Amino acid sequence: MKLRDLSRRIREEDRPDISFALQGGMELSDINTDWLADFPETVYIANSQSVIFGKVQKETVLYLIARQREFQFRQILDSMNDGVIAVDETGRIFYANPAYVSILGVPLRRIMGKRIQSIEPTSLLSQTVEKKIPLTSEKQIIPSIKKYVSLRAVPLWDGETFLGAVSIFQDVTKLHRLGQEVQQMSDIVDEYSHRIRSQEIAEKMRITSYNKAFQTLIQKVATVALTDVPMLIQGESGTGKSAMAYYLHQCSGRREKPFLVMNCAAIPQNMMESELFGDNERPGKLMLADGGTLFLDEVEELTLPAQSRLLHYIGQNRDNNIGERTAALPDTRIIASAGQALEPLVDTKHFRRELFFQLSTIAVTLPPLRERRDDIIPLANQFLSDYNEKYHRDVMFSSQVYQDLQKYDWPGNLQELKSYVERAVILSDNGLPIIELSCDQKDAQAEGAEDDWKKLRDRPLAEQMQEFEQRVIRETLKACGGNRTEAMRRLGLSRRTFYRKCEKLEGPPSAKK
Repeated sequence: MKLRDLSRRIREEDRPDISFALQGGMELSDINTDWLADFPETVYIANSQSVIFGKVQKETVLYLIARQREFQFRQILDSMNDGVIAVDETGRIFYANPAYVSILGVPLRRIMGKRIQSIEPTSLLSQTVEKKIPLTSEKQIIPSIKKYVSLRAVPLWDGETFLGAVSIFQDVTKLHRLGQEVQQMSDIVDEYSHRIRSQEIAEKMRITSYNKAFQTLIQKVATVALTDVPMLIQGESGTGKSAMAYYLHQCSGRREKPFLVMNCAAIPQNMMESELFGDNERPGKLMLADGGTLFLDEVEELTLPAQSRLLHYIGQNRDNNIGERTAALPDTRIIASAGQALEPLVDTKHFRRELFFQLSTIAVTLPPLRERRDDIIPLANQFLSDYNEKYHRDVMFSSQVYQDLQKYDWPGNLQELKSYVERAVILSDNGLPIIELSCDQKDAQAEGAEDDWKKLRDRPLAEQMQEFEQRVIRETLKACGGNRTEAMRRLGLSRRTFYRKCEKLEGPPSAKK
């Protein structure tokens, strides 16, 4: 048999059965080229029965081994579901498997022989060629085809010689979309759970309403509770600003941490900063509420220096991530309330504009009770039940009382209604289960007060003026539910003048909200 014919037969027919006769039947795929180097240039060939049927040159065997291994290697790469692309040491593409073409939708003719740096200069493969280090990306979007892929680029070395790099990537678009769907479902479940929990908290705190506008406001507060942004609660005295602040805290992820209240109107001005920020002797409210919520009631009473420091704190707290916080910077959420509109105070420079913007990132205004008339009767019945239990009574309202309750404007809002019901329960005759404390009696009382006023006509003018002034202050405080800030605003008096005039009253102004 001629060598040419033998080589052709080896390549095309008997390659799997070829063995070296002198080596006891080794197959071609098992031959170590380093071991073959010790063989003479002429190698005898035997079949599977160890019968020698010819000879061949050693270089021919080495060529066949190389081609077979190359063929096997390409078969493996071509059959992979993962995309594979290989480049030489200069970044020139010399191989891409069918999966690469399928995933990216790029014909081989457009990329073969081109440098990866010119096609995708920012790709992991380009960076690996440049830096000669392995790189990985768990999820990367390819904007041109709107697909997500997982990438791994590895440099190829022969000893210390850089040969090129290979990149293997998977199409994870379906997994990404599935993850999005799972996340969306999880978000829906979380939102539903939060809504159910917030409703339970509202019912437990008795923050319920039949008024659609107020129901929407409650839902807004519950949604805002999931964030950490500051919040401003505005409304007339007695509308329930403190209760709404606590409701927000209970609906938030901070509910297991402290909820502290700082009534800014009740703190002397020279102690305002130390009360809020602390001093060398004790920590301030901000630090004590770390991880929780600080409610600044009547925030308009903060001094300008305290406003500046609070503004600085809020800015730092919102700009820093949790991992970047220092021990000196507490993680405290700020909720503020104002009994009057802050915009006029901003215009007159009594309240810092920047602080107003920070606090009012989320702002809600609690409606007065006169705008929630469908809630008056349910609230009155709720208070009636509470005070009946407290005072061990069994008082009931007549139909006339209910009508009067509904008609009255309640300038003191919830606090006035609550006080009215408590007074009614206390003053009711034990023998009568039904009381007739109608709002018409308020008019009768007002007429009686007018009669008393007529008796002052014969007194000196100074006494009349003083008596009139005191009555105006008392009535204003009563109408404001005891809120001194609101009374000062309505009367147009400074803090010093207001307190000086209050000293002439029979007692100090009420501190109730």
